[in-house]
Amino acid sequence: MTRGESRKLRWRLTLGLELLTSVLAVPLAVLFIIAAGAYDFNKAIALIGSSTIALLSSYFFPTVRFLYLGKLLSNLEPANWEKLNTKGKVEVKRKLLNFPLLNSGFYLIQWSYGIPTAWKLMHFFFIPQFFESAPFLLLPLIIYPTLGISHFFLTESVLAEVLESDRLNGLPLEEKDIRKVSIFARIISTIASITLLPVVIFGYLLLEETSGWLKLGDVTLALSLTILFMVITLTISSYLLAASIRRNSKNMMNAFVEMSQGELDILLPMVSTDELGRSSKMLNDFVKRLRIVVKTVMKESEKLSQSSKVLEERTKDLSLKMQEQAASTEQMSSGVEEIAASIQSTSSRAESQSDTVEQASASLAELEDRIRNVHTSLMDTKNDAERMRLETSNGESALQSTRDAMAEIESNTAKMEASVNVIHEITDRIGLLSLNAAIEAARAGEAGKGFAVVAQEISKLGEQTQENAKRIRATLAEAVKATNSGREVLGNTEVAFRRIGDTAQNTSERILQVSSLSESQLVASAQVKNAFSELIRSADEIRNHTKEQSQTSLEFSKTIGSISEATEFLNGIVNDIDSLAEKLAHQASSLKKEVEFFKT
Repeated sequence: MTRGESRKLRWRLTLGLELLTSVLAVPLAVLFIIAAGAYDFNKAIALIGSSTIALLSSYFFPTVRFLYLGKLLSNLEPANWEKLNTKGKVEVKRKLLNFPLLNSGFYLIQWSYGIPTAWKLMHFFFIPQFFESAPFLLLPLIIYPTLGISHFFLTESVLAEVLESDRLNGLPLEEKDIRKVSIFARIISTIASITLLPVVIFGYLLLEETSGWLKLGDVTLALSLTILFMVITLTISSYLLAASIRRNSKNMMNAFVEMSQGELDILLPMVSTDELGRSSKMLNDFVKRLRIVVKTVMKESEKLSQSSKVLEERTKDLSLKMQEQAASTEQMSSGVEEIAASIQSTSSRAESQSDTVEQASASLAELEDRIRNVHTSLMDTKNDAERMRLETSNGESALQSTRDAMAEIESNTAKMEASVNVIHEITDRIGLLSLNAAIEAARAGEAGKGFAVVAQEISKLGEQTQENAKRIRATLAEAVKATNSGREVLGNTEVAFRRIGDTAQNTSERILQVSSLSESQLVASAQVKNAFSELIRSADEIRNHTKEQSQTSLEFSKTIGSISEATEFLNGIVNDIDSLAEKLAHQASSLKKEVEFFKT
C-alpha cells in the first residue's frame, strides 16, 4: 500500500463514519430533543446551532483517529514493510483486526464530549427547563447502540480491503491475540439497538403524552422527521450487519467453489473477529494441511505408479526366471537321479573290489608263507652244502693220509657212503624244492617268472648233484672193492673229491643266490602285502564314501524335488503378484488422475 492509497482509505473511512454521525445520528438526536422537549422555532434554531458547534469541536477525536490509523497503515508502505520482521508484520495485522473495536472508544469519547457540550452551549441562547433538558439524558440510549454498531461494521468493512491484501492475508495470527466479537454478540447488539431506539423514543413520547407534559400534535413535523431518520438509521445498521456477514460468507463461498473445482492454492482472508472470520483462519489451516496432504498423495501416487510399473516389470522378469529355474530344477533332478544311480553302481563295484582285494591279500599271505618255507629250506640246504664241502675237504685230507693207513680209508669210505646218502637226500629235497618253487612261480604269474628260472636252475643243480652222488656212491663202491688196490686209485679218488668239493662250492654259491632272491621276494611280498592293506583300507573308505554319497544323493534328490515343488508354488505366487502389480499400476494411475484434479 502506498502513502496515497493509505490517505485515500483513511479519508473514506473518516468521511463514512462522520457521515453516519453528522447526517444520521446528530439530526436524529436534534429532532428527538426538539420533539420530546417541545421546542419552538427559536429554541430549535438555538439547539441546532449548539449541536453544530459541539459537532465541529468534536472533530478533534476523529482527527486523532485519522492520524493513528495513518501511522498504522504507514507500516504497509513498501519501504517500511520490508524493515519489519515477521513479528512486527503480525502485530500490524492484529491491530487492524482489533481497530473496529478500538474505534468504538473514539466515538464514545466523541459523543460523551459532544452531548454535554451542546447542552452547555445552548445556555448561551436560552436557559432550558427540566423537561427541555431531560431528552439529553436519553441520547446515550438512543445514539450509542445504533451509532456504535454502524461505526463498528463500517470500520470493519473498510479495513477488510486492507486485510484481504496479499501482504496481510498469509500472515499467521494466534487466537489469543484477537479481541473476539462473536456473531451472537453482533446480532444481539444490532437487534437490541434496533429495538431500543423506537422503544425509548416512542416510550418517552407516550410518557409525556399521558402525563400531559406534551401534546404530540404540536410536534408533528419533528416527530415525523424523527421517525424517518430512525428508520434510516435502523436500515443502515441492519445493512452494515448483513454486509459484514455477507462479506465473510461470500469469501467462504468463493473458497468452497474453488475447492470444489480442485483449486487448493487459496488463502481466505480474515477480515472480522467473529466466528466467520476465525473460521476463515481455520479453513486456511485446513486447506494448507489438505494441500500438503494432496501434494504428498500426488508424490506418493507418482512414486506408487512408478513403483508399480517397476514391480510389474520385475515380477515379469521374476516369472521368467522362476520358469527357467523350474526347468533347471527338473534337469537337475534328472541329473541327480543319474548321479545317484552311478554312485549306487560305484558302491556295488567298490564292495566287489573290496572282496577281491581281501581274497588277493589272503592269497598273498599264503604265498608269503610258502616263500618263507622255501627260504628256510634253502638255508638248510646251504648248511648241508657247507658241511659237504667241509667233508670233501676232510676227505681230501683223508686221501692224503690213505697212503699211510688204508684202514682209515675204509672207515672214511664208510663215512663217505653216509655222506653220499645225505647228498642223495639233499638232491631229493632239492628236486622237491625246485618242483614246489616251479609250482609257486606258476601261481605267481608274471611276478614269479624270475623265481621260475631260479627253480629251474635249482632243479638242474639237484639233478647234477644226484648224478654226482651216484658217481660218488659208485666210486665208493669201487673204493671198497678196491681197498686193496686203494693206493692205485687214490689219485682218482682225490680228483673225485676235488670235483665234489667244487660242485659243493658251486651248489653253496647258487643256494646263496637263491636265498638272496627269496629274501628279496619276502621283502617284495611284504611291501605288496602292505600295499594290499592300504588298498583294502582305501576300498573300505571308497565303499563307505560311496554309501554316504548314495544317501546324500538320495536326500539331495528329495531336496531338489522339494525345491521344484516350491518353485512351482512360487511361480504361481509370482503370477498372482504380476496380476496384482498390473491392478496396482492401474489403481495408481486412477489415483493419480483423481488427485490431479486438485491444483496446489
